[in-house]
Amino acid sequence: MSPYQKGVLLTLAGVAVLSLDALLIRLISADHWTLLFWRGLLLSLCIGTACLCRRHRYRPSRRLFGLGLGSALFYAICTITFVISIRLTSVANTLIILSAAPLIGALLSRFVLRERVSGRTWLAIGLCISGLALVFSGSQHEGHLLGDLTALLCAASMAAKFVVERAASPANMTPALVPAGLLVSLFALFQTPTLTMPAEDMLWMALLGLGVVPLAYALITQGPRYLPAAEVGLLMMLEMILGPLWVWMVLAEAPGEQAWMGGLVVLLALLLQRLPAPRRLSTPLLAK
Repeated sequence: MSPYQKGVLLTLAGVAVLSLDALLIRLISADHWTLLFWRGLLLSLCIGTACLCRRHRYRPSRRLFGLGLGSALFYAICTITFVISIRLTSVANTLIILSAAPLIGALLSRFVLRERVSGRTWLAIGLCISGLALVFSGSQHEGHLLGDLTALLCAASMAAKFVVERAASPANMTPALVPAGLLVSLFALFQTPTLTMPAEDMLWMALLGLGVVPLAYALITQGPRYLPAAEVGLLMMLEMILGPLWVWMVLAEAPGEQAWMGGLVVLLALLLQRLPAPRRLSTPLLAK
């Protein structure tokens, strides 16, 4: 398996697990700050324990230490804005707007990392923008605009996280999830009215904080080690398809008409990006 194929496989596996995130947030009735506190704390405990159990000990340099803190900060912002957006707008709107991450990631990679972005990726990004325009147009009439803008901030922080991890490649940035979760918990601690959760929420919270989130981001964090940040962001758009599907099947929350149309446009962009590149025909040299 080539490094590129490995990066695609790890990212897709992480996105498949992460697609359950929005459904579990919907199933938890506790205040969103209470949810964020336990989500961050459980993530840190889970990833921290896994890192301590590994035979290989992480010894980051000063440069990797700084990049790790940057990754942790952007992840914390991404997590907080994601949960708030899920509570303020529909799941479909939040996940479709997160598809803006490749655009922001490509721009950051181009100017920060000097990475070349292919013409096909730019075309896919252009289609993403048109899909987002459809989503925002529907939210103006449904009162979800604040939630949509929060989702856009989430997309920007997600893209910045991928770019930072790409800059640290080939280093493993999974340990950065430990301070990231602690940052989320610390911020939520000063906002939450209570740390107590209803008994019926504990099972969903344990599944979210000890299973879905740690496993998903441990896999996704490996993606930028092998792939450009823009392509990792494009693969993340699969969550836009799977996430609303689980919510629709379990809670009967159907996306609006504009969200459906915008999602189809984004899906088209994803398929365009994954098509194999045409091979160039070579002309054999004439023998003398």
